[in-house]
Amino acid sequence: MSRLRVLIAILLAAAAGQASAAISGRVVDDSNGNPVAGAVVRVQATDAPQVISNAAGEFTLPVSPANPVNVAAGVPYQHDAAVNYVTNIAFATNGQTNVEIRLRRLPTGTNGDYQPLTASLCGICHEDQFNQWVESRHAGAAINTWVLDLYAGTGTPGGSAGYVFKDLHDPGESGFCASCHAPMEDVFTPGQLAFDEISQGWGLEGVGCLGCHQQAHIDPSRINGIAHVDGKVSYRFPDDPDYTTGLYVWGNLPDVSTGTMRNSFQPHFGESLMCAGCHQYNRPDNGAPGQNTYLEWLASPYAQPGPGFRTCQDCHMPNEAGPGPIASTAGFDRPASQRHRHDFIGSTPDTLAGAITLRASASETNGRLVVDTEVENQAGHGFPAGVSIRNALLVLDVRADGQPLTQITGPTVPWYADDEVPGVQPGDFAGQPGKGYAKILEGRINDTGPVVRPVLFIDAEGVTENTIIPSGQIDGNRFEFLLPPGIAAGTEITVEARLLYRRAFRALAVTKGWTTTPSGGPIEIEVGRQSLTLAASGQSALPVPADSPWTLAALALAMLGLGWMVARRR
Repeated sequence: MSRLRVLIAILLAAAAGQASAAISGRVVDDSNGNPVAGAVVRVQATDAPQVISNAAGEFTLPVSPANPVNVAAGVPYQHDAAVNYVTNIAFATNGQTNVEIRLRRLPTGTNGDYQPLTASLCGICHEDQFNQWVESRHAGAAINTWVLDLYAGTGTPGGSAGYVFKDLHDPGESGFCASCHAPMEDVFTPGQLAFDEISQGWGLEGVGCLGCHQQAHIDPSRINGIAHVDGKVSYRFPDDPDYTTGLYVWGNLPDVSTGTMRNSFQPHFGESLMCAGCHQYNRPDNGAPGQNTYLEWLASPYAQPGPGFRTCQDCHMPNEAGPGPIASTAGFDRPASQRHRHDFIGSTPDTLAGAITLRASASETNGRLVVDTEVENQAGHGFPAGVSIRNALLVLDVRADGQPLTQITGPTVPWYADDEVPGVQPGDFAGQPGKGYAKILEGRINDTGPVVRPVLFIDAEGVTENTIIPSGQIDGNRFEFLLPPGIAAGTEITVEARLLYRRAFRALAVTKGWTTTPSGGPIEIEVGRQSLTLAASGQSALPVPADSPWTLAALALAMLGLGWMVARRR
């Protein structure tokens, strides 16, 4: 072998060795140099494999980057741990074996003079996220006109009509609205802030950046509590004389450097549990249900391990379409898997149509028209979900030659489909063929007087009706209509089935004068429509309900007649 060939072989071997190299080192406590076990270690801003540091703080990353990289480490935040850490990075090259990632301790003290940063300040660096959030319902939570109408009657011109919490309850009662609608102001006096007295900038911005990103812990054992009022959600405001408390945040990334932010790695941010802080609660004193969205998800097919697993964030904070920066000052892009949208899309015509399916079929038999309907819920929670004023209606319009047919079996649209104005108004459907979907709470207002329904959770003492469709389930119903005697063959029969989603009970919306949602959207959304047409066969039957005494009498006469015919033949 010539010297040239030997040299080529050596270079190839070296290249092969370099390609199969790894990066290794230790994670240590910055204050004393002691090893840190249990840290998640990975190359910053990549989807490359990650490893966990061992008891000696050691790690070996099975990566072979072509260029120098930042290797990052983050220890999952433990609320009861004596020591927690903020995440950090270290510079490394392919094959390096002595990388040292130093993690700073999270301060244990609390800043008693803390004034939270506003979202607009966060938006200076996190521009994309801010621009999405500012259009979201989270951003308008503290100035939600519907909540103001229900709480103080001051949200809209007609807001003082009907139910007003402050007018009907003992002085000083807060109703707990601000706990979720203005968390960064209410958190300093948990459960005591009146909703119409929110005044600080960080309160008026609703559920702003720090409203989520300074939540350090969610306690699953207190899942039905109200936010931080009883310790379900724990905020941390670290006291650091050398750094701004508002820049101490929690999130789902274990690879943020200690540059501008002081980030603690909290896996809850990638779990549905994170959303339970505000989207799962009961009335504190008697346990009457408020929102049940998290437990609905937990009972859904999406909560089961496997390829179909989905979190709340997967649907309501989906990944961005492609790579890009999280912070404009970062100087590097992250993959789409590490970039989540912050517009928190909820019930829109598109999302409802994608999650809820209406099916209908019709057939004629024995002088009757039989209509079968199915409403399938493929959302990750119940339908309808959220606060108890949400409701949905299945409404049928069945006609022969343009004239309504008489319904003889099947459910009808419930009372809560109508307003309280005398007479039948457009949009009043109670008593028509169909069905309602809602959770109807009942109770005494301020725990005095007669039991009424529906009530808000703060007045609830029980559930009088619950027809919410669980995730992954189908609600099927059969309706029968009497065809007119002597109906001519070929007569056109039409069936129209509509599924309507309403963001508030009709009586409440009409009483308050609401014509749009607080964000300007429609109060009622048509989720699905099925229109069917068939031709009558011309055969009709006696208009007798199947289970009536007349049916039994006719059957008895028929049996007697059959017996007489048999006797004659003998």
